Amino acid sequence: MSDNRLRVGFIGCGRHATKMLYPSLHLAGLELTAVCDLDESKAQRNARWFGAQRYYTDHRQLLAAEAIDAVLICTSPGTHAYLVSECLDKGLPVFVEKPLAMNLADVESIQAHSRVAGVPVMVGTMKRHALIYRRVKEIIERPDFGLPSAVQAKMTIGWKNGNGYALLLDMGVHMLDLLLALMGNVDEVTYQKAQFEETHISYAILLHFASGAVGTLFLSDQHSWIRTNERVEITGNGQFVVAENLTRLEHYLPDGEIHTWEPGFSIPNDENLTHFLVGYAGELQAFADAIRTGSPPHADIADACKVFQLIKDIEPLESYGKSPQTFDHWQSENTWLK
Repeated sequence: MSDNRLRVGFIGCGRHATKMLYPSLHLAGLELTAVCDLDESKAQRNARWFGAQRYYTDHRQLLAAEAIDAVLICTSPGTHAYLVSECLDKGLPVFVEKPLAMNLADVESIQAHSRVAGVPVMVGTMKRHALIYRRVKEIIERPDFGLPSAVQAKMTIGWKNGNGYALLLDMGVHMLDLLLALMGNVDEVTYQKAQFEETHISYAILLHFASGAVGTLFLSDQHSWIRTNERVEITGNGQFVVAENLTRLEHYLPDGEIHTWEPGFSIPNDENLTHFLVGYAGELQAFADAIRTGSPPHADIADACKVFQLIKDIEPLESYGKSPQTFDHWQSENTWLK
């Protein structure tokens, strides 16, 4: 590699990858060498837009032909497991968008494969890398904050036209991973589920952490795609911290003083970019740093196993069902994604 930049191949040129991950590559010092997509027009487009030297419609050709340091995968969820395995067979570190697989057994199988191959896999649960939650973690780890005793969390979205397992695997996985990153391991989970129609679902989840802390998590697909949708509040020793919708942090101190943080959207620096605020640039930076230093990536497969176990505790059948969907907010995007 030149100038300490990692040469990467990218499998997948869909909407999410093109909007969020490809634009974050240069922010993480990742040099895009080649791209792949089954749709040749999308592969051509992303190679042109993001500076790749070559494009492919068969990932096996990319893996065989390219001298790269790592692979990024963002394709349909059902393809992740076998794509990751084929990259591990080539000895290539992998960043894969969540979910890593479609059930816990497959995640554990990939974990074993990664261990035998001696090659790391990082899962794209970006919330833990969002600027606001990195600040929250710094606050709750200060000695004066005390041991966190409770967390209240919420994440809601618009209708996804899927069953409960799909809601947890597509969206709930983000907040569950974040809570594990902030609060530590969970040793007990219970829940209540409201499902008035097959694909209209809300969960009230009660968590008990190994530290002794308790938590509640509200998940639902009954809100809006284009409105605020997440909140985390953590209680410490006479103080607490609130993160609201990725853009406002309030730290309430014992003396009544409140310390706040908000991004400065009018200031043209990297940390005010959406890709940093939401966590996409941060997770790719973490992936690049892990490869350069040989340290474990976060979130890794062990983290994914913990999240999948929690999801299985709630939906033990692990039956993923979701019908096609379109969203009003895609209409303008469809123009420039052509």
